Amino acid sequence: MQRKLKSMECQMIVRRATLEDLHPLAVLFDEYRQFYGASSNSNLSYQFLKQRFQNEESVIFIHVKDDVLTGFILLYMGFSSVACSTYYILDDVYVTPTYRRQGSAKQLIDTAILFARHANAQHISLQTAKNNYQSHQLYEQMGFIKDDEFQTYHCFL
Repeated sequence: MQRKLKSMECQMIVRRATLEDLHPLAVLFDEYRQFYGASSNSNLSYQFLKQRFQNEESVIFIHVKDDVLTGFILLYMGFSSVACSTYYILDDVYVTPTYRRQGSAKQLIDTAILFARHANAQHISLQTAKNNYQSHQLYEQMGFIKDDEFQTYHCFL
C-alpha cells in the first residue's frame, strides 16, 4: 500500500516499511523513544524493530518526503473475543519535529485506517497521554471516539 501526494516542491509518500528501511527507521524510532523519556539506544531500537519484522508481529508504515524518512506508524493486531474478530492497536505514531504540522501524521493515520479496513478489522484502538491535546484533536477529526466507558489498568512486571 503506497499513497503519494505530489506538489511542485516535494513528493510525500506513505508506504509499508520493508527490511531495507530498518536502519533509517531505527534512527527515527530511537528519536521517538527519547521523545517519551527513554534513554537513547540505537542498537535496542534496531533489534526491537528487526524482531517485529522477522516475527511478522507488526505492520509499519513510513512517511517519506523528498527521500527522507520523516515519520512512522506501528500497528499490532489484537483479537476481540466477544466479536470473534480482529482489530488493530495503533501503538506508535511519530513525525520528526522538523516535519510536523505538514499533514504527515494525518497521512500515516489515514493509511493505517485504510489498511485495517482492507484487512476487515473491526476497529483501531489507541491510547495517548491525557495532556496530548493536539493528538486528541487530530484523532477526533479522523473519526476516533474517546472511550468514556472503560478504565485502563496496567500490571507492571
